Amino acid sequence: MSMTGAADERIRPDVTQVVTWHWPRRFTLWSLATTAACLPLYVVRWRIGPLPTTLLEVLILVTAAAWLVTLWTEKRLPAARTPYTIPIVLLLIAGVIGIVVAPDPIRALGIYRAYFIEAIAIFYIAIDVLRTRDDLRVLLLVAAAGSCVMAAGQIVLFAIAVQQHTLQLGDAPSFLNTSANAVAMYLEPPLAFALGFTLFPSRPRERWIAGAVLSLLLVAIVLTLSRASYLALAVLAVVLVLSVQSARWRLRAIGALALVGLVMVEIPFVNHRLLDLAHSVTNRESLYHQALQMLAQRPLFGAGISGFATRVAPFRPSSQSVHIYPHDIWLTTWSELGLVGLIAFALIFFGLLWRGLRALPRTDDIYRPLLWGTVGALVLYTVHGLFDSPYWKNDLSVEFWLLAALQVIAVRSTASRARAG
Repeated sequence: MSMTGAADERIRPDVTQVVTWHWPRRFTLWSLATTAACLPLYVVRWRIGPLPTTLLEVLILVTAAAWLVTLWTEKRLPAARTPYTIPIVLLLIAGVIGIVVAPDPIRALGIYRAYFIEAIAIFYIAIDVLRTRDDLRVLLLVAAAGSCVMAAGQIVLFAIAVQQHTLQLGDAPSFLNTSANAVAMYLEPPLAFALGFTLFPSRPRERWIAGAVLSLLLVAIVLTLSRASYLALAVLAVVLVLSVQSARWRLRAIGALALVGLVMVEIPFVNHRLLDLAHSVTNRESLYHQALQMLAQRPLFGAGISGFATRVAPFRPSSQSVHIYPHDIWLTTWSELGLVGLIAFALIFFGLLWRGLRALPRTDDIYRPLLWGTVGALVLYTVHGLFDSPYWKNDLSVEFWLLAALQVIAVRSTASRARAG
């Protein structure tokens, strides 16, 4: 009895220590997942003394603090090695320069903090914390729940506008956002992930859950009346067809997509929106021309962060409304961060796309739909980014770096399995 009791006494402190050390990681994981689900809540703002902050920023800071505690309890350094370290450093340096040359450095500093420092911190936290299938499942399910709430809000708001006869096709209602197009840009990456898990589920239940999420997100995006989003979805549909290996399933996919497209076009709101392209095309052409004129005079440093509206003013027609960005992801990045920032962002963006496409044929288990989702989301960014700036918002910047982290994790897992095999 005494020997057994002594053995128990020796074991208990170790078990207690393991359980104690387990909780910081679990808390960090759930905090990260909650942050991913609550990205649109940057609209909840207040001040702490002279400093402005948002609910999203508080969630990020809580997640970062929990992660630091996790590193301390596990007595290790973060897993920070990725192929994007040098481009990220260049991007951050370009951002500092963008603050210095900005017309309003204080405002530029706030944007730099939210769009780069905090967003990239989430990237490094995610690639360090998300290590297992269960970790990924928690993040994806919680984030999907947040996206569904956003989608449901958009649908309800649209239905109310129709019922009250207040719907304006050129200014559709937007849930928790300044514009319906911003809602569409936020919902596009979750839709790509839902489509990936519907096509390539690693467990039977995943297809049913993903299919339900996909249906809700698709309806919500259609009701944003975003024509750029419609085009992006059409291109993603082509990618989907090319991703299907079986000829029979490819024909089924084509038939299903044709049916969905026909239904969409026959919806009166969508039909009228598609027929009213002339004004938008003219406005975009003028805006791009103004941006290029301004950048021709400031090619190296651009307008500085949040400086586009000020710097482009001499080239803006008096009849045109003021835009804070040139409605193109590449022109916006060049304007905000200069040539170095543009190059750094391009290296990260196309690096993600290239590595994802290369790894996709070798990926299996949960990492296959996960990687397909990241590639699909990047396709949506590429297309929609020709007509808007799907990075330059609080929620969209963090969403982009979460997507990047998930791809790094999926590619890393694929490479590890190939070496083990």
